[in-house]
Amino acid sequence: MEVLSTGIPVLDEALGGGLLEDSNLLITYNTYSNGWALAFEILRNRIGEGDFGVILDHVLPLTPLKMKLGMLNFDVEKEGRAGNLAIVDVFSSFHKVDYGEDYVYTDSTLDSATFLPKYLHLYRRILKERIQERRPIGISATVDGLAFLLGEESTIKLFQSLMALKERARMEEKRKRPVNIFLLNRGRASDRLVSWIALYSQYVIEFCSSADSMKEKMVIRKSPLPDFKPREGGYRFWIERGRVIIE
Repeated sequence: MEVLSTGIPVLDEALGGGLLEDSNLLITYNTYSNGWALAFEILRNRIGEGDFGVILDHVLPLTPLKMKLGMLNFDVEKEGRAGNLAIVDVFSSFHKVDYGEDYVYTDSTLDSATFLPKYLHLYRRILKERIQERRPIGISATVDGLAFLLGEESTIKLFQSLMALKERARMEEKRKRPVNIFLLNRGRASDRLVSWIALYSQYVIEFCSSADSMKEKMVIRKSPLPDFKPREGGYRFWIERGRVIIE
């Protein structure tokens, strides 16, 4: 499998080379952490390499999502209208909000009982209408938000089903393989949910913020690459002038 660059040299080195195609990256963080921003920095860089972004939005309406990403100078509207990004807006689907933007995909009939087939229908529409031959880079924002909507037990079973579908697609489909990034706020999830999602992730990065510094601790817990060498003490992470910095 091809190893893809995150576009952040220090992170590529820390991971042992980068991100394997068709892999899952879990990013966990605490309440006041900005660790979630790493996913969107990677997405911005991969879009620059010709990949296609898919944001699975489970927690916010579109307007506050745009505001949140403003701190990174990540313009959702610009990338969506340019054909580089689509949003599967689960939050707005559940709450019956329709934005009229063609890059925002909703289904007002979406519910917990029929979630998987309707979600897959939306994703297949995006594959046909927008992704086509490009590599999808998906961000689940957030796993804990999805668990709030569906319940933790249903969310765990959903991920099991998605892993099986991913394996079947790997064997049957001839297209560029995706990278999936799962965002998970530990303050809104049980240890059991974190443990299950970590199991399904080839990479795990953990962030811890503190009250006395804007620079957070970043620890890479897991990577499947043979050149991965765990760093004792981890790394420092912060956001400055709209860019992610790791040292």
